[in-house]
Amino acid sequence: MNRILAVVKPTETDLELLEEAGVVAAATGVEVVVLALVSEGSEDVSVDAIRQWDGFDDNTDETAETVHRFAEHLGNQILDPLGVEYLPIGERIETTRPSSKIIDVAENHDCDHVYVTNRGRSPTGKALFGDTAQSVILNFDGFVTVRTV
Repeated sequence: MNRILAVVKPTETDLELLEEAGVVAAATGVEVVVLALVSEGSEDVSVDAIRQWDGFDDNTDETAETVHRFAEHLGNQILDPLGVEYLPIGERIETTRPSSKIIDVAENHDCDHVYVTNRGRSPTGKALFGDTAQSVILNFDGFVTVRTV
């Protein structure tokens, strides 16, 4: 294993997902790339949720900086105690389908395992709007661990 990518949002499930990735990283001696994404159109709600996250202190008006600092905060909170090295990445993306960005980050950082949550959409919702986890599974050339909300 080279490197793990963990995709996180401000939810307890994503926190648990990052911890699972951290335990695997600690056992195998690899680095974790912590990717926090905010999609255009939902950025106000997402950034508000990030700013209200327990223990996170943000004083910037810049969305990209807030998202990056959130990824860094989660790394400090969860991965540092495990002794895991990590690279925080926070991005604002211009699509509601982040799977291509997730795969790009994984490939650009030589990740061979992706951890992502599945928001539990209905089959109709998946057909209409797509499903990020499913798209990552189908298009990423590596292992994918999915945690369902």
